[in-house]
Amino acid sequence: MNPLPLDELNRLPADLFAAHFAGVLEHSPHYAAQVAGGRPYASAEDLAAAFAHAARLGTPDERVALIRAHPDLAGKAALTGDLTPESAQEQARAGLDRLSPDEYAEFQALNDAYHRTFGLPYVVCVREHDKASIFEGARRRLHHTPEQEVEAALHEIGRIARLRALDLIAPPLSPAPEAPMVKVRLGENNYGKADVRLFKVFRDQPRHEIKDVQVRVAVQGDFGAAHTQGDNEGLVATDTMRNTVYALARDGLTSSVEAFGKHLIAHLVSTGPRVTGARVSFVEHTWDRMLSRGERHDHAFVRQMPKHTATVSGDGQTFTVESGLDELYILKTTQSGWAGFHRDQFTTLPDTTDRILATTVTARWTYRTPDADYDAVWAEVYQTLLDVFPDHYSHSMQHTLYRLGEAVLTRCDAIDRIFFSFPNRHHIHYPLERYGLENPGVIFHADAEPYGVIEGWVERA
Repeated sequence: MNPLPLDELNRLPADLFAAHFAGVLEHSPHYAAQVAGGRPYASAEDLAAAFAHAARLGTPDERVALIRAHPDLAGKAALTGDLTPESAQEQARAGLDRLSPDEYAEFQALNDAYHRTFGLPYVVCVREHDKASIFEGARRRLHHTPEQEVEAALHEIGRIARLRALDLIAPPLSPAPEAPMVKVRLGENNYGKADVRLFKVFRDQPRHEIKDVQVRVAVQGDFGAAHTQGDNEGLVATDTMRNTVYALARDGLTSSVEAFGKHLIAHLVSTGPRVTGARVSFVEHTWDRMLSRGERHDHAFVRQMPKHTATVSGDGQTFTVESGLDELYILKTTQSGWAGFHRDQFTTLPDTTDRILATTVTARWTYRTPDADYDAVWAEVYQTLLDVFPDHYSHSMQHTLYRLGEAVLTRCDAIDRIFFSFPNRHHIHYPLERYGLENPGVIFHADAEPYGVIEGWVERA
């Protein structure tokens, strides 16, 4: 069949259009009549895509019938010459008419396995593969569920139909000049599910415990085909990742979020066909029991200020763990100053030896050993900050940062190094003198203007 220009195809009588494209979907010329009804098409790609879309519009039985209309690769039809012209040409291009005895035997074994497992032929767009990748794809897809294999076969039929339809559409006589193609490549990438809100109640004892966690999952792996070709085969849906977090938390979230992160990553890597690694981040809200007549209540809680943060990454066998603390607002009303600093023509801030020092602490730390009691370490870091922040005169926020880091590394042998971020929360002496009132350091404006940020790591020498 000679290719025809798109504008002519858009004007053809429906029966001639259907006859022109009768072989696009194997032994199923009625689909061409459906596609004819969608004219006019703006481009050759739009027309070709209409065949892939039409293949999915039928009933489940019609979709299965379309799959079964395709021949086995290197099967009996190829030997007897009963292939359609399109299939014969495609199998020849892939070298399936020139197989060695061993290759032929392997194809027959794969075909037999497909018919036993799914009751379907193995359908693949051979023009986009070689013999090795055809074999590899068949072995992988044999692990599909029947529903997954029908979806995979229809996807391949869409690829086949696109190429066959494009073969029958003549290019424009005077194609518009295309801009030179810029050479690009896919860089580092990941995908996943963010802001999964997980709340678990531990009811195995009369005194309940709770975990209140926001989870972010990101997987890495062989996702190149999804980006460059739109091929989603083997990709895990982000919706599945969300469901996995809740399902595994039932029995797997028994202690720290860090330990649960390792469990979750091991599952994602073992079950995701293209996943080679993952990163899971947690923000855990901390809660304390309510006091009821002087006693801690068994099942009533009040949310606390600091959050427990954690990031776990790994390949399912080895892991990197970083824990942290966030939104801890601490303040002392004296025992802090800022004096002796450099001055130039733009300096207006006066020296002070007595000021309010306030900050919202963000901290994160890494571990010296692959396993630690993560919850116990977090509690020790938190208590250390509360113990050490008020115990010294702070010449600067930098001075306090170092002192806190030194104390954490002294008390917590499991920690290798710790990072702090301290934004200054300025409290500015308010000038009541303008109203004829004295202000002996009791009234301050909690300022929302630009603030300083002091950050740094404290590490073992």
